[in-house]
Formats: sequence, C-alpha cells, structure tokens
Amino acid sequence: MEDEDVAQHGWPGGPLDTSILTRYSDHVARYIWFGTERIEGPKPELRIASLGTKLTGWVPGPGEHHPNIQGWLDDSGLKWLERTSLSKVDPQLLSAFTERWHPETSSFHVPFGEMTITFDDVACLLHIPVRGIFYTPVPVSMEEAVALATELLGVPYEVAYMETSRQRGGTFTQQWVYDCWQRNLNMYHRYDCAARAYLLLLVGCTILTDKSYTRVNAKWVSDTSTGNNRIK
Repeated sequence: MEDEDVAQHGWPGGPLDTSILTRYSDHVARYIWFGTERIEGPKPELRIASLGTKLTGWVPGPGEHHPNIQGWLDDSGLKWLERTSLSKVDPQLLSAFTERWHPETSSFHVPFGEMTITFDDVACLLHIPVRGIFYTPVPVSMEEAVALATELLGVPYEVAYMETSRQRGGTFTQQWVYDCWQRNLNMYHRYDCAARAYLLLLVGCTILTDKSYTRVNAKWVSDTSTGNNRIK
C-alpha cells in the first residue's frame, strides 16, 4: 500500500518523481522525515577532514616563498589554496547537508528545493581557475608511486620504497612530503622537485584531502609536473 501511494504522490518531504532518486527508500533523509534513525544505537559521528591548523604551520607567509617556488605556485593557479583551508568547521551544518545529498543527481534536496555545487561556486570560494577538460588520474600502485617520487620529487629509490612500504600502497604521509619539500629547497636546491612537493602537500591538505587525515595519494604527483610549470 505504501509503495502504491509513493508511486502516485512521491515520497513525503522528498521527490515527487520516484524514477529519479531511485535510492531514496534507503536514504537517511527519508528516516529523518519520519522521525526515526536509519540504524539502531548511537548515531555515528561525522568525521571531518579539516587540516587548516596543520597547513597554517607549514605554509610560508606572504612574500616568504623562494622566487622559483613562487613562480611555480603562481603559474599553477593554486596559490589561493594557502588561505582557503578552515581551522574550524560546523559539524552540525555539514551533517545536515550530507544527509540530504543524493548521488543520483549530485545535488542536495532540501525543503525549499534542489541545490548543487557549481564550478562558479568552486571558483568563487577557492579562487582557483576552473577551465579545460575533465581529468581523473588513475590510481597508482606502490611500485608506480616509488617511480613517481624518484623522478618528480627527487627522492632516492630506497627512501621512496621504504615510505610506500610503510603506507602499504601508493600514498605518502603529509609529513614525508613536507620533508621532501624542505630538503629539496634548503639542502639540494632542486627547486623543481621542491615546487612539486609543495604543490602536492598543498592540494593534499585542502581540495584532495585523504580520509586518513595524514596521507597524500601519489597519483596527484604527476599533476604537478609539466614542461611549462603548470598543473595539468
């Protein structure tokens, strides 16, 4: 009976066209509408990866970058990420939006209507350029991560292999990437490798944060290397 009523009138407080949001029957928003929880027992706490405080301690102040590093940073269009990470976030607000996110339409369904995140929003909030074609790098294996670190970050093969072995995959810790940046900058004066390490650290602490809170995926390393010092 409930299924017939839903087919005719849509979900209470939800979509009228039931053919679009096909997963709504199991969505947390439906349970919220009826005043029940999706699971029994304590509600799991939303984990928020906000590395603003950590990044603030790593990012140099205005005008403190080495000129070569600053050139790479300016050309990449990512310099504004140094000032866009949040030190404090509102878990309740984020939870409310998360519970109303529907992957079928990549949008939020709230009582006053449907809303989504546009490229204009990204450009306005993060101040980074949104242009070019869609690009999704493929995951890299532990061996490929070692090769990328050796070629693009200037790390000896044995050192890179030891790091990926500790992480058991194609990732590096943020601290390890930070150390790569500092060594290449201050000891070896390999500014191209230093710039790549810094850009990897920057995106790994902001727009491409890993759920572990401490790692950076090695697949992003190749995006910091082009012939004209631009991010792909």
